[in-house]
Amino acid sequence: MDDVVHLSEEEDDGDVYPPWNFTWVVRDRLAAMACPHRPAHLRFLAEQGICHLVTLSPEKKPPSHLCDELDYSTVPVDEFDAPTIKQIEKFIEICRKCTKRSQAIGVHCRMGRGRTGVMAACYLMRFNGHCPERAITTVRMARPGSIETYDQEKIIHTYYDFMMGEIQS
Repeated sequence: MDDVVHLSEEEDDGDVYPPWNFTWVVRDRLAAMACPHRPAHLRFLAEQGICHLVTLSPEKKPPSHLCDELDYSTVPVDEFDAPTIKQIEKFIEICRKCTKRSQAIGVHCRMGRGRTGVMAACYLMRFNGHCPERAITTVRMARPGSIETYDQEKIIHTYYDFMMGEIQS
């Protein structure tokens, strides 16, 4: 007889545990992860002090209706695509608002690698003063497999150039 209990994604066992591939990119400021698809994942994020969750994956979204403790935003980027400058700026603006309120942010896509890695690298450039190479290396060291495609790596450099033009203007 099978004693293992199998829950559907939204069924709630009352437990608390991290979503797959969860790491702090900047402790108590920015966390990255795969899609938190269970209520236990959302409770874990809230217990970690995360107040706002940004979803990048239009194909995989968390069951946000099951956790009122988090605020949610969506910046939809297709899987394996690089976000646009406009999408990165939308993410950065959310981060800016949360930072002003001393709120930690979580960001995810389906697996927490490509799109999530790009946004984490852009965060490090905008808020921690990293150059593109350092931001990419930092993210990849903390989160192996991050920033999966050439276009994703290229947009990080493009965003840095955008930032530098904005700062010098």
